[in-house]
Amino acid sequence: MRVSRRWIKWLVPGFLLWKPEDPGYERPAYRDWTEEEDEPKYSPEEELALLDKQILASDGFDIDHTHFRCVFNYHLADLDSDEFAEEPTETTRDLLERLSRKALDDYNQESRTKFEFVKVVKANFHWCCAFMFLITFEVVDPYDNLIKLFQTRVRHATDIVTEYVFCRPKPNQEGISNLVLFSI
Repeated sequence: MRVSRRWIKWLVPGFLLWKPEDPGYERPAYRDWTEEEDEPKYSPEEELALLDKQILASDGFDIDHTHFRCVFNYHLADLDSDEFAEEPTETTRDLLERLSRKALDDYNQESRTKFEFVKVVKANFHWCCAFMFLITFEVVDPYDNLIKLFQTRVRHATDIVTEYVFCRPKPNQEGISNLVLFSI
């Protein structure tokens, strides 16, 4: 596995793609507002500032997309869709689980740990010469047999590139100590 170090620290800033009044705008399914609402909750500039704040605070993993009316470059992956499916019966969840399992296997090998993959919890993505997936998933910690959250950043384009940028325990969660960030 060969990974470029330039992706480890670099975060793509948020940028506006469409406002609700733009021609061709389509409201993503994960938005929680309805057309009947009188006024937007935030201006496009305020939404972008909120998005950037969330990107910086979580390295792009924890973004609350539900209140944005605008469409930005960061998107929430619909795990049950076939948007990123690579096989006829596959879902986006299946692809993200494959990528997460491989990232965790590499992390375990490098760190000499034995975390066991459980499931993908959520994922964000953006375009960057491929799709950059920011996946949050659950593992079983063999030390205490408790569920912990891990995160992996993977740049992926079918049959072109798969780069495992890093895999790590989710920062600032209870019960995680003495774990090493895996990156190449």
